[in-house]
This record gives sequence, structure tokens and C-alpha cells, in this order.
Amino acid sequence: MASLSFLLAHTVALCGLCGMQAVSVEIDAMKHDIQQITMSNFDGVISKFRDSAVSSLWFFKSDSKADSSFLEEYNKVAGDLKGMAKVCAISCTDWPLFCDKQGVKETPAVMIYPTNPMPAFKYEGKLESKSVLAKVARFIPDFTTKVTKDNVDTFVTSDPTKP
Repeated sequence: MASLSFLLAHTVALCGLCGMQAVSVEIDAMKHDIQQITMSNFDGVISKFRDSAVSSLWFFKSDSKADSSFLEEYNKVAGDLKGMAKVCAISCTDWPLFCDKQGVKETPAVMIYPTNPMPAFKYEGKLESKSVLAKVARFIPDFTTKVTKDNVDTFVTSDPTKP
């Protein structure tokens, strides 16, 4: 056992000298707009609000190089959709049963949860911020009212809380 620890320590030290760094996905609330969730709060963060809100969920593994490179792309999506859609992530390293239950076999993977009654689906496009953003934005509900000369009086007087 001592020789295994010695070997591991030297391998880590050697990797550090060679410039190789361990890959790790770390979502920091101070640096990222992504909401990291767990298996236990999935229902409270995403499922509970499916009637009125769109969400996306990135499934990642902490030690995956592909996931590490996707982090900043996904964070751009989160920043652009802030206040309009929930942009979340869950670690398949920490919650493998949940990922299996959701049908996620490999990462990075993004599931989109549109408003009910539309079913959730796996995003199949390019894993680039622009593409993911466009797909999620398609499902954001539009609550605008087109004001015309025929309905302007009704619009102005119907809801006194709106200026």
C-alpha cells in the first residue's frame, strides 16, 4: 500500500513538472451564471416550474476534458438567458443514477425542458453557446401584447400595475 501511495505521489508530481494539469469541471457561483443542482433538488428547481418556465440542464463529469471545455460555452448561454430561462448543470460523477435515469450515457449532454405540455428532450446540435442558446430561446414563452390603434385604450386601462 505504501508503494502505491509513493507511485501515485510521484506520478502526480511528474505530471505537474511536465505541465500536465488534471482536468476538473468546477462551477463557481461567483464566476458562473449556471445554477448547479443535485438529484434531490431537481424537482424543486426544474420540474416544479415546467408550467411557466423553460430550463436547460447540462450533464457533466467532473474529470472530463470535453466537459471542461464546454463549461465556458454553457456559461455564455446562462449569461445571455439570465432571467428568461433556467440554465442548470448536474454532475454525473456525483449523481450517476440520476443521469442514467434521464438516459444520459455520455457527457457533455444537454437536456431542454420546455414548458408543459411539451416533453423534455436531449439537445442534438453543436455544443456551442450560439447553437444551444438558439434552441433554448425557441421555447421561451412570449407574453407580449401587440398594441394597435384598436386596442390601445383597453391595453392602457386593463392593468393599472403596468405603466
